[in-house]
Amino acid sequence: MHSNRINKTFWIGALPMALLLLLPICFPGCKKKQEEAPKPPPTEVTVEKVVLRTVPVHLNYVATTESVKTVDIRARVEGFLEKRLFIEGDDVKKGDLVFVIEQAPYQAQLERSLAQLAMDEAALTFATEQVERYRQLVADDYITRESFDDYQTKAKEAAAAVKADLAQIKQNRLNLGYCTMYSPLEGRIGRTLVNVGNLVGAGGQDTKLATIVQLDPIYAYFSPSEKDLRTILKYRKEKAPPVDIILSDKTKHPYQGKVDFIDNTADPKANTINMRAVVPNPEETLLPGIYVQASLFLCNVPDTPLISEQAIAEDQTGTYVYVVGKDNKVEKREVETGFLYDHQKIIWKGLKEGELVITQGLQIVRPGMVVQPKIASPNQEPSSKTPLSG
Repeated sequence: MHSNRINKTFWIGALPMALLLLLPICFPGCKKKQEEAPKPPPTEVTVEKVVLRTVPVHLNYVATTESVKTVDIRARVEGFLEKRLFIEGDDVKKGDLVFVIEQAPYQAQLERSLAQLAMDEAALTFATEQVERYRQLVADDYITRESFDDYQTKAKEAAAAVKADLAQIKQNRLNLGYCTMYSPLEGRIGRTLVNVGNLVGAGGQDTKLATIVQLDPIYAYFSPSEKDLRTILKYRKEKAPPVDIILSDKTKHPYQGKVDFIDNTADPKANTINMRAVVPNPEETLLPGIYVQASLFLCNVPDTPLISEQAIAEDQTGTYVYVVGKDNKVEKREVETGFLYDHQKIIWKGLKEGELVITQGLQIVRPGMVVQPKIASPNQEPSSKTPLSG
């Protein structure tokens, strides 16, 4: 019992001394915790200035090319195809001989009709002389009026026969002429549909032998919407707006066309209007029946804001950008965007010249956040411009 009392007394006396020894160690640590931690520096983001430029406004449509003139070469008379005087796929000039049908039967028919004409002209001469010979006789009552009327009738019949012969000769000459077929225009002729030696034009059917298409110029047909048509009519300053043709490999046809036709009725199902551009094609690189892009120029719009496409983001509320404003605070700004021009995005509404938009770091910034803007290095201008389209 006595020993336990002594130990208890010892610990009661030793505890305050231990606390006094530990105070110098604990107090500096508590003081450090009370000191405020230094603030991290603002997040660095890449920005670029909004620039204003004059941009051309185009409306782009899928178009189909079509020949200005397409002519089928057809056999208009019956006979055996005797000659083909062209190479398939070659260019032909107006007036070039392309096919020959056997001519001998039609030459014989013409000669027969000429012989018949000679006989009927002789009969007409004789009948006319008879009328003149008996005209005085009937006046002197040497022959009856009925006999004289018969001579007059024969003379009229002979004259009618001569007219019929002349008509037949004209028809036979036409048929003989139809045996030789010439190109009615300058263009490119396609493949032969009937080989030499075959019978064509049988049963009065005009057998198709080949097709010639004119390639220069060439048409491009496209169909703007009714809304686009109002825009076209509003902005165009010329009666025939210029049209660029963009090929499937994204290259531009070297010759610019122009609108030469707008239909007078709309397609009620698609709510579109048929429109056509006529395009020079001297090198014949455009062929009928291919799909191209028709880029219809409307006007130049000055002072149009442009920014990099990577600065634009979208959410459920729409399209927006982050603008670094006063005191380097981030602002979320809704914008109305256009299309790409010169590898930059057109901003129709929402930005002004000189404002700073964030192009890198969009994922880590929030509205109201303070950032450290870093101006992006200016990009080199591309050699080719991407037109504004709609």
